[in-house]
Amino acid sequence: MRASYNATGMGVESRDLDRVGDLWGRVAEARADAPVKGWADPPIVIENILEPRLTPGRRGHWLLGVADEVPIPRGGRWASLGCGSAGTEVFAAGQGLFQSLLALDASPKALAEARKAAVAARVDNLEFGEANLNDLDLPREAFDVVLMNMSLHHVKNLEGTLDVVRDALRPAGFVVVNEFVGPAQFQFTDVQVAIANEILGVLPDRWRMDSTTGRAKTEYVRQPRDYWNLTDPSEAVRSDEIVPQLERRFEVVLSRDYGGTILHLVLEHIVHNFDRGEEKDVAAIRLLGLLEDLLIRHGVLESDFTLRVLRKGPRTGPSATRRDLMPGVEIEALRSKAAVLQADDARLRGRIQRLEASKVWRLAQALRGLVGRRW
Repeated sequence: MRASYNATGMGVESRDLDRVGDLWGRVAEARADAPVKGWADPPIVIENILEPRLTPGRRGHWLLGVADEVPIPRGGRWASLGCGSAGTEVFAAGQGLFQSLLALDASPKALAEARKAAVAARVDNLEFGEANLNDLDLPREAFDVVLMNMSLHHVKNLEGTLDVVRDALRPAGFVVVNEFVGPAQFQFTDVQVAIANEILGVLPDRWRMDSTTGRAKTEYVRQPRDYWNLTDPSEAVRSDEIVPQLERRFEVVLSRDYGGTILHLVLEHIVHNFDRGEEKDVAAIRLLGLLEDLLIRHGVLESDFTLRVLRKGPRTGPSATRRDLMPGVEIEALRSKAAVLQADDARLRGRIQRLEASKVWRLAQALRGLVGRRW
């Protein structure tokens, strides 16, 4: 079934929408043929990194785990915004998490793959439709749960979209967000990139074969903003603002930061080389995960990925979008932002100093020696 939800663009950005939709449609088609693409896709990472961090003490899909933990009542009406090829939504339908789900995406190609997946799984309680998440139109108080799984970091109009989501939830409704919340447009810090490249420098070649080049990956290349503006202007467009924008509108029920700060950079395009049936490969993934966890726990790095379940609560006041601000308030906002940037700079310098003097850094050097030896 095709839903007639608002899929109009926002001025000049409507041209970008077609390009982004086509890009992610091709990604959806590629993943249908070879599902393991991202760093977090393969079972070796899911079983040894993600499950222990997302659903401590239990095995299985993260969405099923948090739905039971919160708990989220079953049998409700859900919406999924940015469903892609709908692998998570089809799984959730099979688990009986909802009575019905509206799945929206900007890409017709991705939606075509989603419909195929639903038919193959004999799932008939999913409704699919095209929608621009930057110009969203949903019925008021129509949904018990709104799911955004790796889609919110593609939204530029965070304020408008989250306001619509809030209004679309029923009074006791939940928002489930599984997201990249790291630096906007993947402008990772120098420390982050340096650590990732140090790790790549000591991994054996058989673990570093890049699926995109056919050669050993020697470094993570941080692309400039102009690159992302050209190739995918939606990619992580305001990812670093997602958490505060959510917390202004919703009450946090569950919060699980799960890293990815180093693993994302290191394992991108090479994660397929790690075999879950090989003890040494599993040990290497666990060691990489431990190193990342220690760097985050000791304040050297912050988590770039988070899982949040939030609840609709009383509105504390209208959210201020940039176009709503008066000139005097704009100046004050700029001053506040400058102060934040100065504080961030000081914090980064402190992290570098702590890293160079920390036990974590010595552990990293020990790991380098361990992995560098012949097994």
